[in-house]
Amino acid sequence: MLTIRAARNIRQWVRQAVCPLILLVAGVLGGFSGSLQAAVKLNGFNLVQQENVMLHFDLDSANATADVFSLSNPNRLVVDLPEATLATPMPTTTFSEGIVSRVRYAQHGSDYLRVVLDLRGAVNPTYELIPRQGGKRLLINLGVKGTPQLGVKDIPEITGPVENVIEQPALRNAVVAIDAGHGGRDPGAVGQKKTLEKDITLAVAQKLYKRLEARPGVTPILIRDSDVYIELRERMNIARNNDADLFVSIHADAINHNQAKGSSVYTLSLDGASSEAAAWLAKSENEAAALYGDIALDQFENSLRQTLLNLTQSATMESSMEAGADVLSELTQVGAVHKSSVEQAAFAVLKSPDIPSILVETAFISNLQEEKKLKSSSYQDDLARAIESGVIRYLGRRAPAGTYLAAERRKRGS
Repeated sequence: MLTIRAARNIRQWVRQAVCPLILLVAGVLGGFSGSLQAAVKLNGFNLVQQENVMLHFDLDSANATADVFSLSNPNRLVVDLPEATLATPMPTTTFSEGIVSRVRYAQHGSDYLRVVLDLRGAVNPTYELIPRQGGKRLLINLGVKGTPQLGVKDIPEITGPVENVIEQPALRNAVVAIDAGHGGRDPGAVGQKKTLEKDITLAVAQKLYKRLEARPGVTPILIRDSDVYIELRERMNIARNNDADLFVSIHADAINHNQAKGSSVYTLSLDGASSEAAAWLAKSENEAAALYGDIALDQFENSLRQTLLNLTQSATMESSMEAGADVLSELTQVGAVHKSSVEQAAFAVLKSPDIPSILVETAFISNLQEEKKLKSSSYQDDLARAIESGVIRYLGRRAPAGTYLAAERRKRGS
């Protein structure tokens, strides 16, 4: 079965390597059917003139997601709400002043609702989804000064027929999941001066998040943003639920030999990948389907299922090694590296078969000199900057199709 979510959010590895094989086999064995049950309702839309022009979209589901991007010639802001429909009719509204000249929408079946704002100039929007009672609120900051005298707030229901609007494919940001190792009841390694690994990893992760957040075309996700314990499998699930294109786990190494020093980068080993494939095959259909954009695997013989998983993991591991090499190269500019090449190990947090994943050991917290550096905010900045540079280098070559970075790469012809 291929659902609407799969049709819109199927991952790069499926599109480029595994998807043709899976779809061919699925077609031979009986095909697949669409499931068009929309799960989200848009209850309200407000244009608020604050310091900046803000847009509020009130959605009735905690599972609501959104894709927001701008277009030029003419200037427009497009808001795609996957699997969403209108709670009440919302016809067209126009404005005589301000950056927004008109609001219109088109309902694309149960696939997605598209809202388009015609603009009088270019904008640099930022957005976030925040919990609200009964669902989520999508907040969009257009990055343009508001005009309070217009008094435009809490726009009422809009008038006019549904329009067929922009049909350009919606581009999205590349998503980077940042995992601060350990946390909560798990302190990780402890330095000679009692520095806790969990505190260092969170500090570096937060700095990396801020740096990537400022990068156009990139959306960072923090697996944890406070001192909480999250199980290793749940970390992988959080990344997958946010459609991550790259998973970066941050740690601080420790060893009994307290003179060991330097950074390291790890990816999943072949042995770890093989055992993980077997574990995934032992899961229920619903869990295994998550790997393939909701294509059910139970219709395939076990040997073919194993082959599909191996293909997936091979492509993912290759991408992981490439990302790891880029990050390790940048870390050499910060200080010593423990090993000059990317290492492989069966770390559980790296075992997501569908997301390229790396684990960065920033330094040895068991080394007194490196423990002191790890506690330094400036050194944490240096680490975050190096990891950021490596991630951007990797995404510049490997950002998946459908992202702004991939579109820019095509324009450059690289």
